[in-house]
Amino acid sequence: MKALYKGKIAHVWEISKTGKQPEWIADLFNKHYLTWYDNRLKILVQAISPSPARNIKRGLLDTLERSYNGGYKMGDIGDFFDATNGRVISKEKFHAQYAIEIE
Repeated sequence: MKALYKGKIAHVWEISKTGKQPEWIADLFNKHYLTWYDNRLKILVQAISPSPARNIKRGLLDTLERSYNGGYKMGDIGDFFDATNGRVISKEKFHAQYAIEIE
């Protein structure tokens, strides 16, 4: 679906194992950018929505925390994945921060 976030259009998907997947989500699964781990979704954000500024910020944070997550984010069923902005958002935050665009 499309939604407005900060006045700009974003492609979002409510994370679900049972619902019909949009074509772009199915394509991301086929490319192995999205992978299920039980009921959690592992998302390779760097491949889907590359952002040099975010990569530098993430690298610095990983260095400070002495960890490396490789640009992955985890989402739970019912969360929303914003592919445009490389975010995973809870249902509550999604409804507070986004406006669903009617096509």
